Amino acid sequence: MSTLIVYCHPYEQSFCHAMLDALCERCDREDTPYQVIDLYADGFDPVLSRAELAVYGAGTALDPLVTRCQELIAASDRLVFIFPIWWNDMPAMLKGWLDKVLLAGFSWEPTGAGLKGTLTYITSAEVYTASSNPTEFIRERTGDAIQRMFIEGTLWQLGIPSGVWKNFGNMDVSTEEERKAFLRHLSGE
Repeated sequence: MSTLIVYCHPYEQSFCHAMLDALCERCDREDTPYQVIDLYADGFDPVLSRAELAVYGAGTALDPLVTRCQELIAASDRLVFIFPIWWNDMPAMLKGWLDKVLLAGFSWEPTGAGLKGTLTYITSAEVYTASSNPTEFIRERTGDAIQRMFIEGTLWQLGIPSGVWKNFGNMDVSTEEERKAFLRHLSGE
């Protein structure tokens, strides 16, 4: 199994970065091959340019970093996403990555009745997030964007059959021990 971790946070001292470290340590310990796409460190530009939009329908990537991301996805059978929940959803950087990388012909085909996902070789997806709001608040009061829209909507539409979401909620009022326990769980200890 080859894992691709898509990491989206600009600050190396964040709890999301600690989650990234914990998952990488687990992969190393379990001898699981993995790659990391660090959107901010890689300097990924999430904005579709006029030129990119002109060839979007043809599934053409103009940015070499987009092509590299597609190559990494194609070489993986497990996707892991790590990001903060900002305003009840994923950061704009990650949404822009989805828009630019998951192009027609690479990850989906038009059918006239919706999209047919072609990422069927991805057997699972995991989404790890941190939020100020409690997880139940996100699920029940703000539309459940991560589970319903991202996992059960976007990823499913791309042909990925299953996905799990684990959120560390109440980030702003959490204790050090609560944070350590969550990281221990991620690292498989």
